[in-house]
Amino acid sequence: MKTKFSVMLNGIYSMHEIPALARQIEAYGFDEFHVADDLLFRPAWPLLALAARETNTIKLGPFIVTPQLAHPVYHASNLAALDELSGGRAIGGIGRGGLNSLVGIEKPRHPVRFVREGLELMRHVLAGKQQAFNGEFFHAQAELVLQYPIPRPDVPLYIGSWGPQMARMAGSVAAGVKADCVADPNYLRQLKTALLDGAKAAERPADEVTFVVGPLCSIANDRAHALRSIRELLALLQPFLSPMVENLGLDSEAVGRAAERFDAGDHDGAVALVSDAAVAAFSPTGTPADIIPRIESLIDAGADNIAFGTPLGPDPNEALRLLATQVLPYFH
Repeated sequence: MKTKFSVMLNGIYSMHEIPALARQIEAYGFDEFHVADDLLFRPAWPLLALAARETNTIKLGPFIVTPQLAHPVYHASNLAALDELSGGRAIGGIGRGGLNSLVGIEKPRHPVRFVREGLELMRHVLAGKQQAFNGEFFHAQAELVLQYPIPRPDVPLYIGSWGPQMARMAGSVAAGVKADCVADPNYLRQLKTALLDGAKAAERPADEVTFVVGPLCSIANDRAHALRSIRELLALLQPFLSPMVENLGLDSEAVGRAAERFDAGDHDGAVALVSDAAVAAFSPTGTPADIIPRIESLIDAGADNIAFGTPLGPDPNEALRLLATQVLPYFH
């Protein structure tokens, strides 16, 4: 399978910036455009609607939405509307979500069953089934049928996760798994193995499931500027990247201290506490020459699609240009 290359942004970019960025991403030949639906930033659905209006061929969708914040029926309806607007280019991911604790939402009792059931209900709605859905976590009456034409009942749905059990489940029922904010090849190999084990157990061909790796990324011709950009983001995000912080052997106390300084407005102090090990664990960062071997290691770990994530670099437009003109040609 030829490796695909995609881009993921989050709502840190304004409603006015997203259309131009989406056009640029498509023009550079990236395969997919993902938008993170993070509580701290602008929501994914309106950003994706803007991107769909401004593009023609690139596949696009939210990675990920969580049924802990909004019902799977709501996500299914948004996805159908995006598919309508984009002319059949929608894709999407569903998962437990990483920022739910900010609004007091606790981890579900059985996360794997919870996410699987959310995916099944989304498919139920997209298929237009006129029958009740009575699950362990979610319910929908038979009368709940979308009152507009659904373009495709089989929009590709992925599971977003860092966990081997969730990846195994994805292999059995989903289009694949997406592991965001991870760039450690050894850990990614475990997830790929779990994904393929799940597909085998469900008697699905291995090429029917896709392993999408979505590392954070910071690229610039000036390595120091690229490092500063990724460290600023990690100072904010690392507390929400558990259990990956622990799984990758990073210093949890340093993570906490960096977050405290960031929240207090001491960004320089926070950046100084983000370790080189954290940068390497979560992102390919540096110059184009630095990035290429890191991408090779992700492909060697089994990545079928690499979705470069925020912040992209100190200047996102320049980062996209560097990726498209100095990194991707190496792999094509």
